[in-house]
Amino acid sequence: MVGVREYSDNDRSLLTFSLVGVVLVISLLLVYIGDIFSNNTVSSVSSSEILSTLGIALYRSILALVCFSTIASIILDPKGMTYNLLDYETKLYGPKRITGATRMSAFTMWSFTLMGVYFAVSSYSSWSYHFGWGVSNWTVSVVPALFSSAIASAFLVTTTVTYMLIPEANQRGDNIAHYFKWDSQLMHNGNVIFILIEMAVSDIELGLWYVSYPVIFGCFYVLFSAFNARRSGIYFYDFIDPRLNGSHIIHMVLLGVMSMHFILALAVQSLAEVNFTSYMLTLVAICYLATTFSNPSEKGH
Repeated sequence: MVGVREYSDNDRSLLTFSLVGVVLVISLLLVYIGDIFSNNTVSSVSSSEILSTLGIALYRSILALVCFSTIASIILDPKGMTYNLLDYETKLYGPKRITGATRMSAFTMWSFTLMGVYFAVSSYSSWSYHFGWGVSNWTVSVVPALFSSAIASAFLVTTTVTYMLIPEANQRGDNIAHYFKWDSQLMHNGNVIFILIEMAVSDIELGLWYVSYPVIFGCFYVLFSAFNARRSGIYFYDFIDPRLNGSHIIHMVLLGVMSMHFILALAVQSLAEVNFTSYMLTLVAICYLATTFSNPSEKGH
């Protein structure tokens, strides 16, 4: 019997993309319907009850700069990096060096870029509010949408790396040193730290209807990966190849997990209304449980 993460005589690409397309259309419809339920205002997306408007504007600006400079340094690094990747033609999984824009194949890069966009747009909103320049109404819709997507993708990246990618690679005996370089640590651990701090200080109000935005982001990445695999010849993650026997199941599970990460964040945010101290302690606990800073292959050496 052919396993879910194995290849069979049946290419599941059409079924997989059909399901992803249906989910994407439904999500877009929910965005259109759910927008009327938003309670956010120019003030809530631009300011903070904990920090001054100037303080949160500076925080967001600094993190936008950190995100974009990190992405740029990775893409512009002429040495590139060797990863274990799936070759599109041979369907073999093994080490391959990639450079330049091809490194954008990783969902981690997409997630960190999204976070940079969120902090850039939200900092613009904060600076405009602080100086009285007049904040455009579009920010009231765009900032929470980016925030919800950034939260879900950051949680997905960090938990997947901590509890799936590093343990699996270490068990196979792969070289996992690249996970503990400064840029990887920033994108795998720093990302969730940044977004948890933002959750602690931001006044943005999230609702269940925002769950569509992370799903839409996930759908776009899936479609990009398939297009990029034909262009670059690699899948960064072997389990998202739509030709796999259980690809349709894997993709629906991943989009479902993306949704669950947002719903978890929404549940955690609701604690702030009950007891702010408990809310802050929960954020610290999530940070501790989600992140990993030590290389398991070096333990005992």
